[in-house]
Amino acid sequence: VSTVNLPSKLGALISSYGRLLDMPSDEDDSMRGKVVLITGSTSGLGLHATKAFYKRGATVLLTCRDHVRGRSAIEAVKGVSKNDSDPTAGGEAERIHLFEVELTDYQSLLVFTQEVTKTVQKIDVVICNAGVMGLPFEVSREGVERHFHTNHLSHFVMINQLLPLLSASPSARVLVVTSGLYKGADRLPSLKQLMAETTWDYESRKAYAISKLANCLYTKALARRLEAKLPTVSVYAIRPGFVRGTELGRETHWLLRKVAAPLIWMVSRSLDQGIAGYIHCATAPKDELKSGGLFFDAKEEQYEETVTDEESEHLWRLSLEMEEIIVRRRETLSDEERRLFQEGRQRLSP
Repeated sequence: VSTVNLPSKLGALISSYGRLLDMPSDEDDSMRGKVVLITGSTSGLGLHATKAFYKRGATVLLTCRDHVRGRSAIEAVKGVSKNDSDPTAGGEAERIHLFEVELTDYQSLLVFTQEVTKTVQKIDVVICNAGVMGLPFEVSREGVERHFHTNHLSHFVMINQLLPLLSASPSARVLVVTSGLYKGADRLPSLKQLMAETTWDYESRKAYAISKLANCLYTKALARRLEAKLPTVSVYAIRPGFVRGTELGRETHWLLRKVAAPLIWMVSRSLDQGIAGYIHCATAPKDELKSGGLFFDAKEEQYEETVTDEESEHLWRLSLEMEEIIVRRRETLSDEERRLFQEGRQRLSP
C-alpha cells in the first residue's frame, strides 16, 4: 500500500474533524422554546438541519411535496431525540408539524402560509433551504423559469406572508441558503426572459447561478427593509459549500453521477459540516452577526462585486412585478387570497 499521500490525507482528515469540533454540541438545548421552519426538509441539508434543531429542543415545521416522504422525514427526525419522554420537553406531536406545499404553485403557497399561521403563534427562524439544480429549461405552473421560481421567488413570497409570525418573535432570523456558484452569474435576466415570454441563451448551470445570485441580492434588500420596518428580524445568506448526501443535481444522468461519486466524496463536505452555518446563524448572539451578510460556517464572507445595493433593489422590484403577473394570470384565486397578496407586498413597502 502506498503511503506517499498519507500525510496530506491525514492533515485533511484532522482539518475536517477540527471544523466539526467547532460546531455547537448536539446535546445542548439552545433552541428550547424556539419555532423553526425549514423548506426542503425531507432530504439532504434540510432534513439534517431539522434533526439538529429538533434535538436542540426546537419545535420544527417541515415542508414536503409528497406526504409519504414527509411522514418518512418525521420518523427520521423523531429518531434523533432522546428527550421525547421528558414531560418538560413537549411531546413529539407538539414539536413536529408537517405541511404539504408546492412552493412554485402560488395558491398552494398561500394556503401553506395560512396553515402555518393557524398552527403556531410565532416563528423564530425560517430557513429558505429548498432548491433545484441542473434542470433542462422548463417553467413552473405560474410560467416562471423553474430554478428562479423555486430557489428565489417562492421564498420571497413566503417570507412576505410570514412576516407577522416573525415579528411576533422577540429576535427572529431568516436564513437564505445560497451557493458559491452565484459567482458564475454577472447579472439577472430580464422579466420577459424569466417569465418565458422571450428566448434566451439558457444553460442549466447558468440558470442555477442566477438563482443563487438572486438569493444574495434578496438577502441584502430584505436586510435594509427589515432594519427600517422590523428591526427585531434579521436575515443572513448561508453558503454551505459543496456537500455530499443532498439531492441537488438529481436530474443529472445516473451513470455520470455514479462515475463521479468517488471524486465527489473526496472533495465534498459532510452534512454536519454543511449545516454548520445554519446552526451558527440561528443560535449565535445577534450582535456577533451582521444582518444582510454572507456566512460560511461561522465566518462572514465578502460578497462579489455583482452583489450591489442597486442590483438588489432591481431584484426586489422584479420580484414584486413577477408576483403581480402571477396573480393577474390566476383567475381561480379567491378574494381572500388576493387580499393576502396585497397585504404581503405592502408589509415592507416604503
